[in-house]
Amino acid sequence: MLRKGRSGRARISGKHGPQPERFDVVTVVVGDQPGELARLFAAVDRAGVNIEDVRIEHATSQLTGLVHVSVAPGLAVSLKEALQTRGWRLH
Repeated sequence: MLRKGRSGRARISGKHGPQPERFDVVTVVVGDQPGELARLFAAVDRAGVNIEDVRIEHATSQLTGLVHVSVAPGLAVSLKEALQTRGWRLH
């Protein structure tokens, strides 16, 4: 059943066409307060990187969450360096 599910998922169109796209993911620890996502997105912009997709994972009983930022392949290393330079904690 899992094999069929994976096969079916692989046939779903990607963001820019018929083939699913592969992205690098940078996971950032974000505080649970107003403006944190905007601050993170602005830091990614200052690094000159386009966010292809984003997923937020809320941490149970903690005042933080994880933001999974998907970027074009090859950009994760430079984005991680830029975010760490700006004080962001990576997961």
